[in-house]
Amino acid sequence: MKKILIVMLIMSGSAFFSLKAGVDDVLSFVSKKNVEGYLKPFITSLGVGLNSGMYHSAAVPDEFSYGLKLNGMFVLMPEDQKTFKPYTPEGYTSESTATVYGGDPGYIYGEQGYISYPGGFSVDQLSLGFPQIMLGWQGTELTAKFVPVLKIGESEEEFYFYTFALKHEITRYFDKIPFDGALQVGYGKIKFSDQLDFNNLAVNLIASKDFGISTLYGGLSYQKTNVEASYNITGDPDNADPDLREAKEVNLTIEGENGFGVTAGAALRLSIFVLNADYTYNSQSVLSAGLNFEF
Repeated sequence: MKKILIVMLIMSGSAFFSLKAGVDDVLSFVSKKNVEGYLKPFITSLGVGLNSGMYHSAAVPDEFSYGLKLNGMFVLMPEDQKTFKPYTPEGYTSESTATVYGGDPGYIYGEQGYISYPGGFSVDQLSLGFPQIMLGWQGTELTAKFVPVLKIGESEEEFYFYTFALKHEITRYFDKIPFDGALQVGYGKIKFSDQLDFNNLAVNLIASKDFGISTLYGGLSYQKTNVEASYNITGDPDNADPDLREAKEVNLTIEGENGFGVTAGAALRLSIFVLNADYTYNSQSVLSAGLNFEF
C-alpha cells in the first residue's frame, strides 16, 4: 500500500500540493461575499476529478472478479474560470480579479482607498492520481478510490479522500442488444484541510462495445459537488473593505459548476492488463488514463 500511495503522490503533481499549501492562508483575506467566486473553479475540479476514470466498460461478468487500477487525470482549466467579478462596497466599481486558478491579484480604488484581492496560483491544469479497486459479481461492480488519512505539514493537518461507486449492467436483462449498458452511482469525499470539506455525488449512464482485445466506451454523467468552508478572517481595522475590518469566523456551503458531462474512450486488453484512456467534456474537461490489473 505504501508504494501505491507514493505513486499516487507523484501522479498528483506539484500544482495540487501547491494549492493544498496555499489556499488556507489566502482564505483569511477573502470576504464571505467573494469566497464563492474565488473557490468555485477548484471545487468543480475536484468533482470532475473524483468522477473521472471510474469505468472503462459497461460490462460486468456473472462470476466473481476483482482488479486494481492506477488512474491519472489532467483537469484542464478554461480561461473564463481564472477570473471572476468580485462583490465591491458602495463607492467602488467592480473589476475582474483572479480566482484560485488565476494570476496576479486585483486592485480597485474608491472612496475609502484601495481594496486588494488575493491572487491565484497560475494553474492551467490540475494533475490528480488515485489508486482504485474493483470488485464485481452477478452484473454488479463496486469501485473504490481512496487515500487513508495522511498528516501533512508541521501542523499535521489531516488529508484524505474516498469515492465509492456501484455499477450495475442493465442490458443483461435484455436480449439482442448490440452493446453493453450500465448505470453507476457514486459518492465521494475529500478532507482537503481543516477549513475545506468536499462532497461529490455522481450518476453515470454508460455504454460500451467489446471488439475482442479492444473496447470502445462512453457515458453521460451528472455531478453535484459542494464544499463546506469554515475559516477565520484575520481582521484589519484599516481595510477599505468593511467585510474585512473585523476578525470573524466564516461558514458557508459552495457548489461547483459540474452538472452534465460526456465521456468517450477506448481500452486495450492484454491478458490481465488493461490500458484505457478517455476524454470528458464538462465545465472543465478531463483527460484520464489508467493501468488496470483485472482477474
